Amino acid sequence: MSAADGCASPPSPSTPSSTLLEVTVISAQDLHRRFGHRRVRAFAVAWADEAHKLRTGVDLASGADPTWNDRFLFRVDDSFLRSDTAAVTVEVRSPRRILGGDAVLGVTRIVVSTFVGMSSASSATTRRRQVAALQLRRPRSLRPQGIVNVAVALLDGGGDGAAESPDAFSVKDLVARRPGSLARIAEVTDAEEAAAADDPTPATAAAAPAIDGRGSAVEQKKLEMTLEKWKADLSPEQQKGGNNCRRKHRRRSSCFGGGGGGGGAEWER
Repeated sequence: MSAADGCASPPSPSTPSSTLLEVTVISAQDLHRRFGHRRVRAFAVAWADEAHKLRTGVDLASGADPTWNDRFLFRVDDSFLRSDTAAVTVEVRSPRRILGGDAVLGVTRIVVSTFVGMSSASSATTRRRQVAALQLRRPRSLRPQGIVNVAVALLDGGGDGAAESPDAFSVKDLVARRPGSLARIAEVTDAEEAAAADDPTPATAAAAPAIDGRGSAVEQKKLEMTLEKWKADLSPEQQKGGNNCRRKHRRRSSCFGGGGGGGGAEWER
């Protein structure tokens, strides 16, 4: 049936655009246990959908001020970005040694609309990260429990093969298995790694400034002047003492020499 008959062909279904929401859990400060004298060992869990939770590693060294710097990517749609209440939840937990779940030290919510809007969501491929310090609160009493530092940005989720990528993943997981459409998100590209492998010059040597011929001549002149100064600083007493040592050495050796009276003849007998 043609359009001339008055019936237009049905429009093709449009695929909803997807965007990658990047949340970097940087660090936390002033964490403490509810009951406890043990050292705090903390990690963070983040999710936009409870079905897809991501977690950082456990910081065993920093105690109440852990550092993670883990980048999480969540696939979101336009309705999520348009919502005033859509948020990414971040929980800071501590693993328990005995049976039972992890202890929740504090929780906060990253309200996405306060960081990004629809105008910025459709402008550039990669946006500048916005860093914020958010108050952590205990899940039941809502008492303040330190702060957590995060960074939020939007990345373009389009491209070939992007639909096959998971709805939530960590950037560090791309090292083990990296989809082709997400290769650009990794911190070091394959091209940079190949260039570093082909260049045998160490990074420290490459960063060192070039040496000028005039500079080497100046350094040589300074060295000669320093040596002359050391020679001039020698006191006459030190020089006289050196001469006395040489005389004593000759006097001791003369006992075995041919001079000195009959000493040499007696030695020959």
